[in-house]
Amino acid sequence: MSRHPDLEAILQARYDLETCAPHEKTRCRARLEGLMDDALTKAGTKGVSHRDLIQILADAYQEFKRAKRKQERARLSRLR
Repeated sequence: MSRHPDLEAILQARYDLETCAPHEKTRCRARLEGLMDDALTKAGTKGVSHRDLIQILADAYQEFKRAKRKQERARLSRLR
């Protein structure tokens, strides 16, 4: 599914934060927060928090995560 590049970047950053090594959490969280700040600024929304944005994108993120896992399984199958 094709998505807006900014949305795709936020979804990827959230996935990276969820799947990164513990020592990378701070860097990944900062990247996600920066991307969300940029998106909220571009949208000109007032009163929308990062938590609100995460909730708004929850369904899109679940779909993104399923697609990533499917890609990973396909990649691992090709390696065998």
